[in-house]
Amino acid sequence: MSRSPVPFSRRQIISRAFWAAGGALAAPALLTACGSGGGDSGGSKSGSKSAPADVDAKWPRIRSRQVVVSGFGGETYEIRQKECFDPYSEVAGARVVQAAWDYGKFLSMLESSSPEWDLIDFDGYSVAGLITSGKAPGKLADWVRRCDLVPKAYQDYCAGGYAWSQVMGWSTKLDATPSSWADFFDTKKFPGKRAFPKSLYMGVFELALLADGVPKDKIYPLDFERAIAKLNELKPHMVFYDTYAQGQQYMAQGSTSMIATSSARMIQLKNDGKPVDFTFQDAMLYPWSSFTMPQKPQHADAANALLDYMSTPEQQALMSKKIYLGPVVSKALDLLTDKELELTPSAPDNVAKQLSVDVDYLGKKDAEYVEKFTNWVGA
Repeated sequence: MSRSPVPFSRRQIISRAFWAAGGALAAPALLTACGSGGGDSGGSKSGSKSAPADVDAKWPRIRSRQVVVSGFGGETYEIRQKECFDPYSEVAGARVVQAAWDYGKFLSMLESSSPEWDLIDFDGYSVAGLITSGKAPGKLADWVRRCDLVPKAYQDYCAGGYAWSQVMGWSTKLDATPSSWADFFDTKKFPGKRAFPKSLYMGVFELALLADGVPKDKIYPLDFERAIAKLNELKPHMVFYDTYAQGQQYMAQGSTSMIATSSARMIQLKNDGKPVDFTFQDAMLYPWSSFTMPQKPQHADAANALLDYMSTPEQQALMSKKIYLGPVVSKALDLLTDKELELTPSAPDNVAKQLSVDVDYLGKKDAEYVEKFTNWVGA
């Protein structure tokens, strides 16, 4: 078995908390073999009412009857199943089978001649770390659409992904409106507990450094000790959450007055009529993620076709509308209204406000990031 240079990842921590809680959103039962049944024709077929026109024009004949995707389940993946996986199956004739996410398990499959999974929902920095280590994931077929908002060095390994942001949210019942991470740390001007991630903690060192006055262009390389010292100032006022849904609950019931969480979760709370708001200003933007293959997927034809399908501007825009994630295909942004763009992490106006994390740096420092944060939480 090949070994990763990053023995412990943030996504690995996330997945443990996530599945222990039954999923980050609606927490349905784990879908281990769900998906649209494949057709009997043994090949691709056009004509799905939900699929982009001529989406399969460059596909070879799809002979595989399924494609196995390792993801995070929950409401997000229920939506993906309905809006992406099922329409794909109508076109490709291959059903999508969902499997529980596990970083270490994927690494064990990376160079296997018969991996159990065909695709995994992966962070950009994880892809970068693997490539840097010489253990690159599988390359996309030449006919798969490339995602132009992914750096060119990674486009042959990444498709169908999304951008997302870790933002500051607050209760609108506060007497004043916060506007910076420094305000997040100011419990005198903005009283109340802070809902803070314990397992889903991307960007927490970065936000602490911003709160301590470090300019965006000086955040990297990370000064871990300075970040931890700043976090210690706020720790007595923190209420830790293990899942995004738990953090939402704290805000909804008024147990906390401010939160560090994903923009999608704040949008959901606002849509539910809760008295909350958030800002993309100085948010941590994770500019691209990826659905990534092991080097020798068993259902390579169906996996590549699914990646191609997920990388169409139409599908990218639809996921942005349905689950508030940012497209990694620029033409998808043209399919969103001005109001939708206001809620989209990778919309140009929002990108300009945020700190785009250094994917290459995080790929090299992921294990250290995990160790220092988990030690701090447990101290």
